[in-house]
Amino acid sequence: MQSQDVAKRPAASPTDPVVDVEQAEAALVEHYPRLVRLAYLVLPPSLGRNRRVLTAHALVQRALPRGRASASVIPAQSTGRDVDPGYAFVRLNVVRTALEAGLPLSFRAWPKRSQLPPLLPQVRGLRLFPRSGGADELALDQRLSALSGPARAVYVLRGLEKLPDGDVRRVLAAAGVDAEETDEALSEADEAPAQYELLNSPEFDPCSLHARPTDLMRRRQHGKAALAAAA
Repeated sequence: MQSQDVAKRPAASPTDPVVDVEQAEAALVEHYPRLVRLAYLVLPPSLGRNRRVLTAHALVQRALPRGRASASVIPAQSTGRDVDPGYAFVRLNVVRTALEAGLPLSFRAWPKRSQLPPLLPQVRGLRLFPRSGGADELALDQRLSALSGPARAVYVLRGLEKLPDGDVRRVLAAAGVDAEETDEALSEADEAPAQYELLNSPEFDPCSLHARPTDLMRRRQHGKAALAAAA
């Protein structure tokens, strides 16, 4: 998915229902663990588990609308676990920015905010990562890492959100994925085993974390270098 493929949002009409900040915030707070898990699963595993954790939290916390947003930008959802417009709006922003985070940086354009390391939340001196699962979870994580970003989104929306393919198409289209790439993503996701129950494993829970120190020797060397530079 290239930046030029990002679809323009339709203009709101005066009769369109709106999603205000309070409605979206209520949905975000209620479903925060689920939204962060969704972001974590769609983000590229090449980021590493620590940065994926922090980026997932950052994307969800930045998913609120800046004002009143037209619900016409939210694809209609016929089935699934939730049909609340506030939740659908926040989820769409999470999927869109998680896909953007997986785009390669280009020297021809400014990087998007989601492509940069998150400013907040930030943890110094510690690495954070979800609890380890079993062999099945590890195998699934490796399979997901081999998928493209849109294909991972398809797999997660099918498995975690219980969306049929028609709704998956609408979500991806609203997130900026063109029709041809969506077709390829659906076919690619079909090749991965449908082990959807594993998506609820602690292996993929960025809200239940282990903490370990970063490289202590490197930190000491950096500290000495900083003191020498200040002197």
